[in-house]
Amino acid sequence: MVESKMISRRENIKSVLNKLVLILVFSFLPTLVIAQMNIYGNWKIGNLIGLNDVDEYSMIKQKEFSLGNSLTLNLDGTFSSGYSAKCGNDCFKNTSGRFIFIDEVHIRFILEDIHFSGFCGGNLKSETELNRDLGIFYIYKDSDSVRLIKSNGVLEDDNNKILYNELMDSFDWRSYDFVWNNTKGKDQEDIIKDCIDNRKLIDFFKCKVVFSKKEKYGDVILVQENSNFHFVIYDDFKKKVSLAYPRVIE
Repeated sequence: MVESKMISRRENIKSVLNKLVLILVFSFLPTLVIAQMNIYGNWKIGNLIGLNDVDEYSMIKQKEFSLGNSLTLNLDGTFSSGYSAKCGNDCFKNTSGRFIFIDEVHIRFILEDIHFSGFCGGNLKSETELNRDLGIFYIYKDSDSVRLIKSNGVLEDDNNKILYNELMDSFDWRSYDFVWNNTKGKDQEDIIKDCIDNRKLIDFFKCKVVFSKKEKYGDVILVQENSNFHFVIYDDFKKKVSLAYPRVIE
């Protein structure tokens, strides 16, 4: 009798746990489905998927047909992107393939076909059955657009990349002062160590390079010291480097 009651109690506990698991699964499932559903449809896009080696695609939802580069993500897991123009005297480019959701914020593209038509020149040729893995992209949603950013699939790294890009976008060299020093550094980690911080704001030997961007005036290097970030400018032509000092407004 005692053993029978214990078995019955275990079955009841098992039943409760199974119901709890189902509740949790179906609680998260709508979030995943909604996140994926929002990416389907027609988009205006900066670069055609897979045509060139691109680390980021920026796209805006298309309410009606418009000329230029566009992307369609179909419910069956296929995509097509192409260029259109009013004038037929142009080179028209189209790419197509498949996509797979890795999770609610990551997508993988497989390029299958590239097609050229019109006046493209002899060096551009259509290709089929490529089956080329373009890698994983992080789906980042701005207020009015979506950015697909090349990713290793680790969400923390994706969030850091977004932060670094935002910091870079906020940088305006005209708001800073510079004190230039010569450098013979072969890589960015060595180059930043040749900076001399006259204001004692930072210890470059405790810093790490987290991001960089090439501009017309030089390489902008983002360095991190603990939780603080600083900008360093490297002039590759003159082989000079400087910390960007925030200009003091008197």
